[in-house]
Amino acid sequence: MPTSVALISAVDPYPTDAGKKVVLAGFVEYLAERVGARNVHYLMVGGHGGNRFPVTLRHVEKPRGRQAIASLITRTLTGRSSMQEALLNTRGLRDAIHCTLSDIRPDLEIYDTVRMAQHARVTDVRAVCYLDDLFSERYRGMLEAARRYPDVDLHPMGNFGVHVPRVVRPIADWRPSQHLLLKMEQHLVRRSEDRVARRFDATLLINAQEAASLRARTGVDDARIHAIPPLLGRRPPSARNYRGHPEFIFLGQLSLTHNDDGLRHFLAEIWPLVLAQRPGASLVVVGRDPHPGLTALAARFADSVKLEGYVPELASILSRCVALVNPLRFGSGVKLKIIEALGAGVPVVSTSVGAGGVATGAEYGVIVGDSASDFTRLMLETVDPTRNAELSAAAGEHFENTYSRRAVFDRYDAVFGLG
Repeated sequence: MPTSVALISAVDPYPTDAGKKVVLAGFVEYLAERVGARNVHYLMVGGHGGNRFPVTLRHVEKPRGRQAIASLITRTLTGRSSMQEALLNTRGLRDAIHCTLSDIRPDLEIYDTVRMAQHARVTDVRAVCYLDDLFSERYRGMLEAARRYPDVDLHPMGNFGVHVPRVVRPIADWRPSQHLLLKMEQHLVRRSEDRVARRFDATLLINAQEAASLRARTGVDDARIHAIPPLLGRRPPSARNYRGHPEFIFLGQLSLTHNDDGLRHFLAEIWPLVLAQRPGASLVVVGRDPHPGLTALAARFADSVKLEGYVPELASILSRCVALVNPLRFGSGVKLKIIEALGAGVPVVSTSVGAGGVATGAEYGVIVGDSASDFTRLMLETVDPTRNAELSAAAGEHFENTYSRRAVFDRYDAVFGLG
């Protein structure tokens, strides 16, 4: 069994204010328990990390602006690698990662997405790549959404924008270039995802449907491509305190295109229908960095909609709310907000796209409706205290069976070989 582990990422997982950070923080927590915090080495490309980072932190400097742009020109424009890989692909960064790994001499190396996987060494050390979700599917969904919904405001860079030099960002923000950028990125990332699946000892995805898709694409079997549940951090025991007031909650980083679009669509098309039947209903929106268009739209419902920003402790809000709403029109992976709600015994009302990769139905506490009328009807259905209690119990059982610490540790033991 491995006794030393290196996790290589360009993301600082703390605070856990985004889904990707929750997953990485869960890896850190699991690995620290299995091999000891001193034996887990987090190689952070860029970023700084906090003074109380829970495992051994190793800093690696990311490419500077000119280096990143040069790599972008020589690699992406020539079709050699995706934009997100090119911006983190320099000889200096690769040498720094390899030097640090040689110093650590880990028994297990975990690479965070294709961005870091491109720097994997050729050794006998077990190598695992966490793909997060299939970015190729994410980009395909964004392109399809742009065709179906002209009002979609695409933000192709998402959280990766922090690694993009300022001089390049206007290209991603200019609508005529967004579609071309997404098409190119979809093709190049798909090629890299397939390459990772064939090369690494194990490839991990959050969504079981996407894991099956990657197996079908590459011919790699389920012994090497796995779907894994995220590990939520330790929470105090939850207790439902729903009293019949129709206060709903939306969770999600609002700078992400699928969250921004889903919430704007919800406020424009669904929320007025809810208010028409339940004038006293309210919506709490928890998430950072709303775009101006969303802020302006929410202001039209100032009496019933509150933008809370980032909330470090969700227990009190989740305990009293009637249900979590997840009205996404496109997206990929598994939405961590659903699992967060299930862990608190909160019923979930979602679109089918928003609930991708999660078991749905009243028996799981996750009910699905795709039209505005169906979504409204399901939301109002959860307001009844008896029905809410039934859905809450189902949500709690769903979490215990699939996403509890016990269930996730069992799954991680199998895929990381640390059991």
